Amino acid sequence: MVPVAYSANTALPASLLAGVSDADLSAGLKSGLGSALESAMTKMTQPGALKVSPPPALAKIEAAAEGAGQAGASGGLSASVSAAVAKIAPQAADLMKSAFKDVNITDAKAALLSAPGGGTQYLRKAMTPALKEKLLPLVNAAVAAAGVEEKAKALIASAGPLASLAGNKSLADISPYVCEQVINQSFKFMAKEEAAIRANPSLLTNPLAAKVFGLLKK
Repeated sequence: MVPVAYSANTALPASLLAGVSDADLSAGLKSGLGSALESAMTKMTQPGALKVSPPPALAKIEAAAEGAGQAGASGGLSASVSAAVAKIAPQAADLMKSAFKDVNITDAKAALLSAPGGGTQYLRKAMTPALKEKLLPLVNAAVAAAGVEEKAKALIASAGPLASLAGNKSLADISPYVCEQVINQSFKFMAKEEAAIRANPSLLTNPLAAKVFGLLKK
């Protein structure tokens, strides 16, 4: 993977990391983030943990139908999206772990000093292109298997004047939207775990990672 140029507003003083080599900072950061990622993906793959709603326009139509007492007209669109996402969650977790292995951290100081989520931000920028490329075909398959598009078509057909809310691209946009939201949610799980190790570096079993993140607490 091509190294990523990274810039961030430093929220912590660089003096915190004085005396530690760039190589050790990079190694400690990657080890710590690796631990955070493992924990994040374990939590994300728990049943029901990864939550994605239908695209906003379709969600509005579904909510309007249900609000009008026409729950049957919605065709269970949200439920079908949830079913697709449940299937995708372990696949997304595996792709996150695989993409992480290829990340070359070239500016550990910027990532570390950009509290509270600089590491996650760095990973997001570095990993997202590869994740999108590999995850979208899996999303396409899961969305098709769950019958999401058919339910969306049925919803629009029964929506009457509300169908205009869907726009012309709603059906074509379902898979890209779900893919983007899965990636967004994956990094939200990651951000929470990074915050946890920043707050409590003793959670890290790797001595170098614990030392590097411990410096941020001083």
